[in-house]
Amino acid sequence: MSQTLETATSIIRVDLPAVKRNVERIRRHIGPDTEIMYVAKSNGYGNGIVEPAVFLKRECGIRCFATSQIGEAIDLREAGIDDFLMVLSAVPFSAVPKFVELGLVATVYDESFPKALSAEAVRQGRIVKVHIKIDTGLHRIGLAPGEPLAHLLSVLQALPNLEVDGVFTHLANAYSLDKSVTHAQQALFEKALAQLRAAGICPRMTHMANTAACVASPECYYNAVRLAALIFGHDISPGEQNRLHLELATSWRCYVLNTMWVNAGESVSYYRYYVPDRRTRIALVSFGMGDGYIRAAVSQDIRKNAEVLINGHRARLIDLNFDQTFVDITDVPGEVNIGDVVTIIGRDGGEEITTTEIADRAHTSNGNVCASITSRPFRQYIYE
Repeated sequence: MSQTLETATSIIRVDLPAVKRNVERIRRHIGPDTEIMYVAKSNGYGNGIVEPAVFLKRECGIRCFATSQIGEAIDLREAGIDDFLMVLSAVPFSAVPKFVELGLVATVYDESFPKALSAEAVRQGRIVKVHIKIDTGLHRIGLAPGEPLAHLLSVLQALPNLEVDGVFTHLANAYSLDKSVTHAQQALFEKALAQLRAAGICPRMTHMANTAACVASPECYYNAVRLAALIFGHDISPGEQNRLHLELATSWRCYVLNTMWVNAGESVSYYRYYVPDRRTRIALVSFGMGDGYIRAAVSQDIRKNAEVLINGHRARLIDLNFDQTFVDITDVPGEVNIGDVVTIIGRDGGEEITTTEIADRAHTSNGNVCASITSRPFRQYIYE
């Protein structure tokens, strides 16, 4: 969809200098011996894939990148990201030639993919770096220490043109104040690391910590941490919120499209979704489910619903449609007019809406709130 700042009805503003300041604070927290691996996935948690990554390389000195899918990695390579670039998930076998050609770093956890990579690397005359994924309890992808890992190591050591560059795992419960699950996973990971050492394999990079562990579990750092939403100021760690004093670099705004009064007993939205028990003034605003706002943040009991800011005042959501949202503005003081700015995420006057607040209303994580945002809102990147 062709959009400009002037034609857009839903706008996400990404404050890149704030991102740089966040990176500096994170680096002070993790120390000089731990590298940041920026994970550019899920549309950059609402911020876009390419522009933030290019900024992080150029202005913040990030030299280690990862994506979830090969398509995202291709976008980064085409944008000039020629550094370490890892794909954290599976890759279709049909994409192996492109994968090798682009010099991407592979996640491996069974023998079929490394064999395909090795054959293609030999054909192209290249070396492919791989990171072994250890399953320590998330049970998504990876393999267990012990015999499964021993078999894979024997396969990898026999394959030409492959280099075991790293080993990693992913935490299942780093968002909890109870670290027992995290520490149990770390014990399994340590078992895998010992197994690699016994096989004579000493990978350059070892990584375990995600955003939550980066903030709250320094024992999980090793020599790299994988970060995405945290860089934009979205802290999903347990306990005290925003202990690193990060800035919310993302704001999301739209506009009032219409206002009207609805009498008690009349209905609002499809299927008579909301029937007010008092005369209610509503505003129709220019975002909806098609923009990726999370549906679970609203219910028919609007007292429990998420809010937006209009003219610096909070207003409760009533219902989401695909392209518009109904908002109760009965108690918003002053005039609300067509064209007024609506803040979905961010600050207006003395009030602020955060992704954590929306996540609490939706009973989910703020990572889910951010990653749900689609490509439809226009991205405005602020460079200074």
